Amino acid sequence: QDRGTMASSASHTILACAGGIAGVIEAVLVQPLELIKVRFQLNHGHNGSIISCAREILAEESAAGGTTMKVSRLFRGLLPELCGMFPTRSVMYSSNEMAKRLLLGNNRNGKQEKMNEETTSIIALSGAFSGVAEAAVVTPFQV
Repeated sequence: QDRGTMASSASHTILACAGGIAGVIEAVLVQPLELIKVRFQLNHGHNGSIISCAREILAEESAAGGTTMKVSRLFRGLLPELCGMFPTRSVMYSSNEMAKRLLLGNNRNGKQEKMNEETTSIIALSGAFSGVAEAAVVTPFQV
């Protein structure tokens, strides 16, 4: 099966879980860079390079009484990010795929009844729908 066929036959629950897992992976990979970015924003005028900022963050553990540098310092604040990322990405990816299925005329078994090709307009419309759905989920938590 190609990717399009597999995605069109996956259930909504599987799509939501896959989107949530992708969001968790994204958050874990981006968190160190996000922390460094925030440090740059807070310490404007006192910044060196990205590498020197990462070293400073790692060195904070030894300054706080620890004996070694810990990479875990780069992941401070990850838990709240993960709590928001899973539902956000679940809704975004599953609603995008559901909108594509609806616009393509797919039935519940993933069989296409009307159109059989994703056009630019279908991709744009399904992306717009998923953006609205994601905003509806995220906004209450951002207030």
